Amino acid sequence: RARLALPDLATLGPVATLGRRLPGCAPALDLSASRVALPEAGDDAAADAVIVFTSGTTSRPRAVVHSRGGLAAGMRSVAELVRPRPDAPVLGGTFFVLLPSLTRGAPVALPARTPRVLARQLARLTPQATYLTPPQLRVALAASAPFTGRVWTGSAPAGAELLARVKRAGADEAWGVYALTELFPAAAVEAAEKAAFGGTGDLAGAPLPGVRARVDGMAPGKGELLLAGPAARHRYLGEDPDPWVRTGDRARWEGGRIVLEGRLKTMVLRGAENIYPGLYEPSLHVAGVELALLVGVPAGDGDERLVALVQPSPGADPRRVRALLAGPLERMGSARPDAVLLTDIPLTGRSRKPDRAEAARRAAARLDGRAAPASVRRL
Repeated sequence: RARLALPDLATLGPVATLGRRLPGCAPALDLSASRVALPEAGDDAAADAVIVFTSGTTSRPRAVVHSRGGLAAGMRSVAELVRPRPDAPVLGGTFFVLLPSLTRGAPVALPARTPRVLARQLARLTPQATYLTPPQLRVALAASAPFTGRVWTGSAPAGAELLARVKRAGADEAWGVYALTELFPAAAVEAAEKAAFGGTGDLAGAPLPGVRARVDGMAPGKGELLLAGPAARHRYLGEDPDPWVRTGDRARWEGGRIVLEGRLKTMVLRGAENIYPGLYEPSLHVAGVELALLVGVPAGDGDERLVALVQPSPGADPRRVRALLAGPLERMGSARPDAVLLTDIPLTGRSRKPDRAEAARRAAARLDGRAAPASVRRL
């Protein structure tokens, strides 16, 4: 369905579909069928280990092939970063976190799906380490969930204010992890360091041990972020191997740390100025703001209007939010948005990232009066 050219999996062993079968899939699992042993795997570190599909939220879905050696390197990197102990549980929903914890003897648990149950689960287990995506953190905090130990988050943007809220809820440390399907993890930053960062853009932190990073093109020290390292994917299915992973993120170096400046494809052209939303969005995450996006909306003359969509935290006073936004908006200078909308921001994909395309469509509809009214202020 993702229009990917898959190999003939039947040559590797028996293939069956679990659950609802879609057209073109393998036959449904037959529990009465005879058992067939899988071929010997061998111990070649360069051999293919797993194929992981990207979510497709930022580009066409791709099949990422990790070798055994690369997967093992990634597991070691996570274990060194999280440092799980064998005497306390780890809560998380990805095998990149759960498998290294199991190998260190730590009991693991998958996070509950509903906020109230997740809050009770966190209170009962008191995990030594927790890995939740930013949307999961937000719903847990809204349910008054207590946090313990060290909390990690990734897969979507996590601002300094969100990490600070996690620490206020009891966590000893709160970390933002920069990672890709192609390389996990690549960099990490703790809440205190992120809060102390006063520059533009989103501080991702220093590359983790073994990770090589460079910035390619556009201007000295700025351009697309490229990553490489022992844990990097071997190749994309159907393509030749390449040691460097193109992240699609615009970035710069600052003090030996990676500072993200947004996706290359999200640039807004207003007048004759190129505006990169990722440079300014972190500054809009003031107290009382849960999410903030900058999107381009067609202006009707071939130009674009820049619109800020701001989603207040539950119970936040909209007037206080606007007052706190005044300073960051003023400091944006020539990149100041034409309008600010206080509204819910749509999410998409399995990692529940902000859906910029849908957000831009909603912004255009509201500014043109074609949708339900929102709190809008033209600047």
